[in-house]
Amino acid sequence: MPKLYCFGEILWDLFPSGAKPGGAPMNVAIHAQNLGLDSEVISAIGDDELGTKLLDLLAERGVGTTAVLRQEHPTGTVTVDTTNPTEVKYTIEAPSAWDFIDAPVIEWQPGDLLLHGSLAARNQQSYEALKKLRGQASVRVFDLNLRAPFVDRNKIEALLLGTEIVKVNEEEYALLAEWLELPAEASEGFEKLSAQFGTQDLILTRGSRGAQWINSSGTKVSRTYAITVKDTVGAGDSFLAAMIFGISHQLDPQLTLDYAAGLGAMVASEEGANPSISKSDLKAFVEAQ
Repeated sequence: MPKLYCFGEILWDLFPSGAKPGGAPMNVAIHAQNLGLDSEVISAIGDDELGTKLLDLLAERGVGTTAVLRQEHPTGTVTVDTTNPTEVKYTIEAPSAWDFIDAPVIEWQPGDLLLHGSLAARNQQSYEALKKLRGQASVRVFDLNLRAPFVDRNKIEALLLGTEIVKVNEEEYALLAEWLELPAEASEGFEKLSAQFGTQDLILTRGSRGAQWINSSGTKVSRTYAITVKDTVGAGDSFLAAMIFGISHQLDPQLTLDYAAGLGAMVASEEGANPSISKSDLKAFVEAQ
């Protein structure tokens, strides 16, 4: 079976109510592992209590940590402003340990996936490690996950090149459309992304309006779910984890998309990025809607 490697930031989200584990790559790994996809994190933490707690959490959730190294910089933290729960704001500390990731030696197997965002590319050391790993992986998954002011057009375009699966939200697609002169409609923009960068799957999240999955077979639209949003932190990450699970296991595409949207909705209805949601909980939620 394929394995998922998640490269990038692992950290603590500092909410008004307290600290919760976060970082998009770690969030994806936790939810993917929970669904049954063997997952491992490639990152760095500080030689501090916050780092130890993250390792303990990952071990508890069954996520591999052999590629999480300790070094002299502090474990990452992010101050989270949920004043508007549907438009969360982040203040990301720098430098953090995850700015200094080294590329581990991995025995890649056919079908293994490498997931990453753009934030971990803000520092050159982590960016070089990411480029090395991208050259080795069978399948690359790029979740833009743009976090101002750490948005570098040149690096983002370089990371798009040769990436099979690209995930964006509406604001991120609009920015790509401006940069690359894409049509405003993502289903039309996919053709240019495919021709220019080799994109095979474009996944677009649209908040309460669900998600679209665009590839050579056409455009699929997810179901939507009626929830009360607690905060949107990690909702897109859990959605992507379920998408990767379905794609890697060659599950029915529409079912994959609907269940992924359901998991994202469930996470948005709770505080923090990593609430424990079982597959039976997800199935019950989707079937009840």
